[in-house]
Amino acid sequence: MNMEEAIKIIDDNAASENDSFLDFMHERSTFDEYAFWKFYNAVRLLGYELRHEESLSREWTYKIMKSYEWYLLLIGFHFDENDGISVDKLPGNYSQYSVRLRTVVDAFLEGKPITEETESWLNEALENKVKNDCPTIPKLH
Repeated sequence: MNMEEAIKIIDDNAASENDSFLDFMHERSTFDEYAFWKFYNAVRLLGYELRHEESLSREWTYKIMKSYEWYLLLIGFHFDENDGISVDKLPGNYSQYSVRLRTVVDAFLEGKPITEETESWLNEALENKVKNDCPTIPKLH
């Protein structure tokens, strides 16, 4: 994955279209693991590439936060007995996916990208199934 691809993935998720994670969650009411990891890796790459920026673009922050917010809302709706929304194929360990998404969003916002060491540690609880889509992020000092 390169920056252009990462930007497209983030754009698609913010708009819930083009087979993106949020397209599956929001529009099709299904959890697509591959699309989840593509979104995660896109945010991870963008966070790495923008790590030296003094301030983040409102556009990117908005798109990432909008996607993250929708994810959280849809999980909540799924478990709300008074709501008609359910998410098919929601993994039993969905909380681990939530932790991963929170971790990458926090890393993006803080400007402290997820390094390979951190990614390895996170993989112990939930393996990044498409990690080859994200370039190796070197040790940061």
